[in-house]
Amino acid sequence: MKLSRNQITFLSDIHSSINVDKTSGWRQHQFDGLTVYEISSFLKLIGDDKVYLLIPFFVSSNSLSNPRLRLSEPFLVNNKSNSALIIKFIMEQWNSSGFSINETTTINFLI
Repeated sequence: MKLSRNQITFLSDIHSSINVDKTSGWRQHQFDGLTVYEISSFLKLIGDDKVYLLIPFFVSSNSLSNPRLRLSEPFLVNNKSNSALIIKFIMEQWNSSGFSINETTTINFLI
């Protein structure tokens, strides 16, 4: 599957004739910071011809009532995805959420 490097490809954008295997189990990946280098390093670990489904969310240890804030609908990435585009998208989602980032906030993805 060829993914765009110019826009985020959401799971809902995938034509229904394409089978997306969502049974492989979920893993959580935590980022200590949201930088192009950190996202690029993560994307390089994705094998050739592999596509990951990501669900970005933020976690704050101070937030007992809402420990996870999901930032967007699931989207697809591969090892050629544009890390700067991903960061820009996530930060736009975060800024529109109305929550603030502090030292106890971490960035996580369900993969």
